[in-house]
Amino acid sequence: MRVEPTPIMTWEEAPDTITPKDLAAILGIGIESARAIFDKSDFPKISKKDIGNIGKADKEVARLYIQGINVKTHPKESLLTMIYFELKKLNSKVNTEEEYINENEGCKQEKIC
Repeated sequence: MRVEPTPIMTWEEAPDTITPKDLAAILGIGIESARAIFDKSDFPKISKKDIGNIGKADKEVARLYIQGINVKTHPKESLLTMIYFELKKLNSKVNTEEEYINENEGCKQEKIC
């Protein structure tokens, strides 16, 4: 019986530069499958001559590649997508802060703090 792997890491939790092991954890795939993605000629990995023999890639550029957006051939789409990711993170942070403020306001009004 085959067990379906599930993601154990989100893109937000991943380090800024990821390895095939990190990509496997994010996508919920095996490490060999993640290495196969890293080994593709058009995958945007950091050059081995710059960092040694270990395979690493920028997390955001790898994320765009997985979504089918090549940074080199589609710079406008990749930039817009990265802006979208940042706005989404900012919006999530603002909503969390607003919830915290609203909870504390109710606490102060009812004097139950």
